[in-house]
Amino acid sequence: MFKKDGSETSPAQPRSAQTPSGRTPAPNKGGPAMIGPSITIKGDVSGDEDLTIQGRIEGKVDLAQHNVTIGADGRVKADVYGRTVIVEGEVEGDLRGKEQIILRKTAKVQGSIAAPRVSLEDGAVFRGGIEMDSSGKPQKPADERATAPKSEANVEADRPGKPDNQSETAGKTISM
Repeated sequence: MFKKDGSETSPAQPRSAQTPSGRTPAPNKGGPAMIGPSITIKGDVSGDEDLTIQGRIEGKVDLAQHNVTIGADGRVKADVYGRTVIVEGEVEGDLRGKEQIILRKTAKVQGSIAAPRVSLEDGAVFRGGIEMDSSGKPQKPADERATAPKSEANVEADRPGKPDNQSETAGKTISM
């Protein structure tokens, strides 16, 4: 606007849009929150929005209801919980996805993965275990399933000193 003397003034901004310092806050563009490449966080990260990590985190990342993306420059030493977890950088820790986990071709992951859907692109480096269960029921660890007790017949046949074609149970009826 112009004053009578010809000088220009700026129109007053509504008070609700100004911060206490008189500045107008930057508008929220609706995109994910971002931890930039020069940021290092040691501790737990939680929140109520999607997150992109390009920096370093040591601790725990818990955004179970939101998407977590570890960008190509991201270095994470933490367990990561998200609705969808996408890894392009490096992770040392467990990944838990409510819907899906995606390891891009540039990903390097060391830890276990659990999600109903898991995708590993050609070139991704992964060392750990994968658990896929869409029912939502917790599964027994693979160790427990693999160590099921043997039946009596198998135990007897496995004893040393017996020829392979003979066992103490030969000719006996075993009910299980």
